[in-house]
Amino acid sequence: MLIDFFKEILAPKKCYSCKKEWNFLCENCQKKLKNFSSICYLCKKKSNNFEIHKSCKKNILEKENIFFELDNIIIFSHYKNFVIKKMIEDFKFYSKKDIAEDFAKILSEKFIENFRGGFKDYIIIYPSMHFFKRITRWYNPAKILAKKISENLKIKLEKNIFKKIKNTKAQKFLSRQERLSNLEKSLVINKKQVDKIVDENIIIVDDIISTWATLNEMAKILKKNWAKKVIWLVIASD
Repeated sequence: MLIDFFKEILAPKKCYSCKKEWNFLCENCQKKLKNFSSICYLCKKKSNNFEIHKSCKKNILEKENIFFELDNIIIFSHYKNFVIKKMIEDFKFYSKKDIAEDFAKILSEKFIENFRGGFKDYIIIYPSMHFFKRITRWYNPAKILAKKISENLKIKLEKNIFKKIKNTKAQKFLSRQERLSNLEKSLVINKKQVDKIVDENIIIVDDIISTWATLNEMAKILKKNWAKKVIWLVIASD
């Protein structure tokens, strides 16, 4: 687009790490980051395609009496990394939406790397935002990121699958029990869209994981409504 062309000329992107122009995170700096290899999110041990071990799901059920419904959690990097943290904060809170293009490219490559040739039968969705958060931020970062990844992977994006009916507190400041209570009855499926997830494999795109409780609540609702596999594709883990 002409607007994008002039933006690149007048205010080119600069790498958050080395300040080199044309990308927010250049390939060289991306390679230097400590990125996640294919691990189980729960035990942090090696697994195929970031799959959650069945034994880890069983442990969650036995310890907390909760069914763990997520199948894979694919993570690019750790939120403690200064560069990643700064990029996410600028993208989420300071309207630097162009950062989504770099993040989408990275996550698309990460997904292809782990599901090479076997991802055409998926749909992409994203977490919803409560009304009050939408009017204060003006945009949903996860939606922007999901749209870019959908375009990169040529996978259909389904919008407004969830409704956030409760303005929840930030999960990272709460105890395990408080997190579960905080999420209770906060999300519902959009009944007008529910047919779009029946018998589908779902990729949920988001920017950061602060707790698996939120992820699992979404997966539980999806599978209750007859979704098949549920994968979370995320930039960073807290």
